Amino acid sequence: MDEERGARAGGSGRRGGSPEPDGGRGRRLRGTAAEAGAGVVLVAGDQGLQDEVARLAAAAGIEIAVAAGIPDALAQVPEVLLLGSGELRSLGNHHGAVPGVAGIPPAGRTEVIVVGTAADSGIWDLAAGSAAARVAVLPAASEWLAGYLGRRRDITGGTVLGVLGGCGGAGATAVSCWLSAGAAERGSSVLLVEGDAWSAGLEWVLGAAELDGIRWPDLAGLSGSLNPVQLAAGLPALAGFSLLGRGGGEPPADASVIGAVMDAARSGYGLTVVDLGRSVGTGSMLPFCDQVLLVVPGRTGGILAARTVLPYAGPAPVRAVVRGPLGEGLDELRTAEAVGLPLAGYVPFYKGTERAMDAGKVLACLGRAGIRGGMRRILADILPASAGAVS
Repeated sequence: MDEERGARAGGSGRRGGSPEPDGGRGRRLRGTAAEAGAGVVLVAGDQGLQDEVARLAAAAGIEIAVAAGIPDALAQVPEVLLLGSGELRSLGNHHGAVPGVAGIPPAGRTEVIVVGTAADSGIWDLAAGSAAARVAVLPAASEWLAGYLGRRRDITGGTVLGVLGGCGGAGATAVSCWLSAGAAERGSSVLLVEGDAWSAGLEWVLGAAELDGIRWPDLAGLSGSLNPVQLAAGLPALAGFSLLGRGGGEPPADASVIGAVMDAARSGYGLTVVDLGRSVGTGSMLPFCDQVLLVVPGRTGGILAARTVLPYAGPAPVRAVVRGPLGEGLDELRTAEAVGLPLAGYVPFYKGTERAMDAGKVLACLGRAGIRGGMRRILADILPASAGAVS
């Protein structure tokens, strides 16, 4: 990153001071890269983006330090790094690798949120191959970002687990349902979320279409934060877990709505399982997941298809769930290694699975010892041991 660009990002650049107001536009970005202990740090060379972040910071009373570059920002060990899409793109062009390799810490140490404007049409695909935990497209997501930064210390440590299909028909929906029911049996509070606009719908495979409660279309236009207690109280429930389906509509593409719901889910549930289907790129809920399971059929075609999805499966840690039947010469370990992922677990093939899903009885498949055992092994690595076990 060149010095001129860094100087613009850093405002006055005075140690321990604050950037001067920029004309009459009300800049309120307080602090500099040299000010230790800042919770939120911005690195963005685009003046318009800086102004938009300054506006939301002023409106919400949030202190955001400005760094001249990523090394200066990371030296503060911030809780949140707001990274301009231009800086992220420059990193990829310069290093030829995802930003996590280029020195941005993985999620869990410093949370990386990519910020950009609506004019940047490639921001979602750009962030999908990075260490970013979330994406905020401004000004549409300004209210969400301000609210999230303001209340993030109050968000408890529930896990958001994404289940992604390595190819069409891989079984992400079935695995999502089985994991949700299995985790509920362990004593965890669980929410299953529809994140696939192209599937038959979770309500259909679960036989839950007639259950009362809110669906994604009821949350359209949601502004600001969402109370976790209100969310949990309004959702339909079955088999010990809550369900947020699409109710015949589509999951939202608005990052501010998704972010508010995921924040509430993380606060209100020990485990949130997101059925991603095969959705990656723009509108995907992948950036909101803490962990990702990539479901891979144990055959050559499934492996090849999963390899094409893998570059988009981040930024969260990704592991493979291998589904039978296994091709000649393959086992679950070889299949996961061929994709390039650690193995999370194996789910055997049963002929009646598709028929059970069509009948709205996908959870009946948990009566199969192989499926039940596969879910138990996967959940053992995701949930605390104190949560019990699937019998």
